Amino acid sequence: MQSSPPQIENELIEARELIKLNIISGVELQDSTSSSAQSTSLKRALLHNLASLSCLIGSHLFVDIYNSLLPIISPILVLKFSLGLTDIGFLSALLSFTGAFMQPIYGYLSDRFNSKNLVLLAPIMLALGVFGIGFSTNILTVCLCLCLMGTGFSLFHPKATALMGSLSTQYKSSFLSLFVAGGSLGSSLSPIFILLFVSEKSQNLSNLSWSAIVALIAFVLLFVFYRIPHPEISNLKPKIHLPLKQVISLCLNRDLVLLTTIVTLRSMSILSLIAFVSSLITHSWGWSLVLAGYAAAILNVGSLIGGLFGGFVADRTNHTKIEPKFVLLTSFVLSVPCLMLFVINHSLVFLALGAFFSAWSNSICVSLSQKSVPKEVQSTASSLTMGFAWGVGALIIPLIGFIADKTDNLGHTLLFALSLPLLGAAFCCLFLGKKA
Repeated sequence: MQSSPPQIENELIEARELIKLNIISGVELQDSTSSSAQSTSLKRALLHNLASLSCLIGSHLFVDIYNSLLPIISPILVLKFSLGLTDIGFLSALLSFTGAFMQPIYGYLSDRFNSKNLVLLAPIMLALGVFGIGFSTNILTVCLCLCLMGTGFSLFHPKATALMGSLSTQYKSSFLSLFVAGGSLGSSLSPIFILLFVSEKSQNLSNLSWSAIVALIAFVLLFVFYRIPHPEISNLKPKIHLPLKQVISLCLNRDLVLLTTIVTLRSMSILSLIAFVSSLITHSWGWSLVLAGYAAAILNVGSLIGGLFGGFVADRTNHTKIEPKFVLLTSFVLSVPCLMLFVINHSLVFLALGAFFSAWSNSICVSLSQKSVPKEVQSTASSLTMGFAWGVGALIIPLIGFIADKTDNLGHTLLFALSLPLLGAAFCCLFLGKKA
C-alpha cells in the first residue's frame, strides 16, 4: 500500500528536522569538546607558570639565605683568628668580588651557551663553601670557602634573573620584583637562620656545616624548574652566537653604563653597612650578637618590602607618566638620611626605612638594564647591575675598615660611606635620560 502525498510530505519534514537536529547536536558536541580542551590547556599553562615562579623564587630564597653569613660570624672570626676591621673588610670584599664582580663573565657564558648546567652548579658550590667554613682551622681556608660561596652566587643570579624575566613580557618588572623579593626574604631570614648554628659564647663553627643542606634544596627546585615545559624560554636561545667583542659593544651603551655607575655608588653604601653592622652594634654600641642579628634581619626585611614596592612602581612607569629617573632619584635622596640617622641615633626604625627606600630601585634598574640590550645578551646586562656593580662597590669595604681602624671610630666612617648615593642622585639629575 502506497503512502498518500500528505503523509509523504510529513515524513520528509520529520526527516529534515531529524537531520537538522543531528547537525546542531554535532556542532554543540564539537564546541563543547573544543571548549573543554581549551580550559584544560589553560589550567595546565597556569599550573606550569605557578610552578615555574615558585621554583625560581624559592631557589633564590634558599641561595640568598646565606647572604648574612659573613656579617653574623665576623665577630666570632675576629676572636678566633685575632682579626681587625681591615681584615673583616678584606673578607667581605673577597666574598663580594667572587659573588658579584665575576657575574658578567658567568652571564656571558650563560648567554653564549645557554646551558642550564651553570645555574644548577651554583647551589652545589654554595653548599661546599658553607660546609667548609664550619671546619676551617685557619683564615686561608676561610678565604677559599668564601670564594666557593661567591662563585655559587655568581653562577646563580645572571641566569636565574634572565629566566624569570622571560616568563612574562607584560609584567616583567612585577615578576622580577617577586624574584628579588624571594632573595630579600632569604636575606631577611638569613641572620636568624645562621644564628641557629652559631653562638657568640663559642668559637666553634662546626654546626654551621649542617646549614649547607638548605643549598641543596635550591638545587632540587632548579632541577624541577627545568623539568617543566617552557616554550617561551626556548626563545632565549640565540640564533647566532654573538662574539665577545660584539657583546661588549652592546653592553657599553650609554644607558647601561649610567645605570651600572649609579648602582655601584649605591652598593658602596649599603655593602659597607652590611659588612660592619654587626661590628658596629657589638663593639661600638655594646649590644649582643643576637641583637646584631635582629638588626641585620630588619635591614633585610626593609629591603624585601622596598623591593616589592619598587617592582609595582616600575610597572606603573610603563603605563603612566612617572619617569624612571624620578623613581631612582627619590630612592637615593630618601635612603641616605634615614641610614645616617640609624648610625647617629641607634634607631632600628630608621634602619628599616633606609633599607626600604634604598631597595625600591632594585627592580627598575634590572628591568631597564634588560630593556637596553637585545635578548641575546640579557643575562650579561642583568649581571652588570645585579653583579658587577656590587662587586666594584665591595672594593670600598677594606678601605672603610682601614679608616675605621686608624680613626678608631666606625660610626663616623660609615657616615661617609652612607653619603655616596647622593653622588648617584647627582648622576640621575645630570645624565640619565627620561627613558633609560
